[in-house]
Amino acid sequence: MKKVFNTSELPHIWATQKQNEGTAGSFYFRGKTIYSYGNHFPIATIEGEKVFFTLRRYSNTTAKHISKTRQAISHKEFIFCFEVPTRLGNETILECNKKGYLKNTHEINFKQWQKNIETLLAEIGNPKNRSLEGRILDLNNNIIKLEIYCNYFGLKIKDNSFKSLLVLAKSEDIINLAKNIQSKVLAAKLIKLKIANKAHNEYLKLWRNNDNEGIQELSQKNKDLCNFYQTNSESFTHLRYNTSQNRLETTKGIQIPVEIARKAYLALNSCLDSKCENLNIDIMSYTITKTTENAIIAGCHTIPKEDVKYIATLLNW
Repeated sequence: MKKVFNTSELPHIWATQKQNEGTAGSFYFRGKTIYSYGNHFPIATIEGEKVFFTLRRYSNTTAKHISKTRQAISHKEFIFCFEVPTRLGNETILECNKKGYLKNTHEINFKQWQKNIETLLAEIGNPKNRSLEGRILDLNNNIIKLEIYCNYFGLKIKDNSFKSLLVLAKSEDIINLAKNIQSKVLAAKLIKLKIANKAHNEYLKLWRNNDNEGIQELSQKNKDLCNFYQTNSESFTHLRYNTSQNRLETTKGIQIPVEIARKAYLALNSCLDSKCENLNIDIMSYTITKTTENAIIAGCHTIPKEDVKYIATLLNW
């Protein structure tokens, strides 16, 4: 029996279910399930006249595998999900479900649907969004796919936060509700940023003093707040002076000998209290290209002017 096919033929052979396996390089099937690049990525599983079909997306090649698979089974009824359930031996998907084999699969799917719906609600609530109709359509499609999946297995959403999210998502006044929630989320985020800023300043003091032991002793809460601040605030690169090495160091790990830094400072001096465009001040492998009201820009580095003035005062420049 022939087992090697081209990528166009393979999914059609799988769809007929007249043989148990076949391959086209990284595209292959075993029994009821067809895969791309390994068992970690099942594209679809046949269950009678129904097909569990992936909503995941990866490489261009996998996208082509997904497209060809979908064409080969366009006559069947689709049940979409992110993690496609697969069979154990000759058992049906429903038998696997009754024995509890698919518990983890369901959890993965619910978490991804919840994440998608949360993201879409945030986008609908964003006053700057000009594609509300498209986002609402995406939201409704996610809910429909989720309900079809749950109905097939007889599943109910038990997580209270997810249930509340679905009630909100199905509301007729979805736009105003989403905007109201988004404004509350932003307000809470601003409050957390203020708290996180204090934790980040504490970390910077330790870092500037080269106090690695003190940094290690920071509480996990403060470390998490620092990460939150760095992720959600304006991304600055900070400076410190390393006395033993007589050099400046940045929070991105760049090391600059003091004399080189001083020459750049003197060349930049007239722009420290103003905005300057089209600068061309070299500092090692980097070039300072402009200054804003509060910062100096050099490639991926945005250095607060306060840091530069702090170093200048420290070294009597």
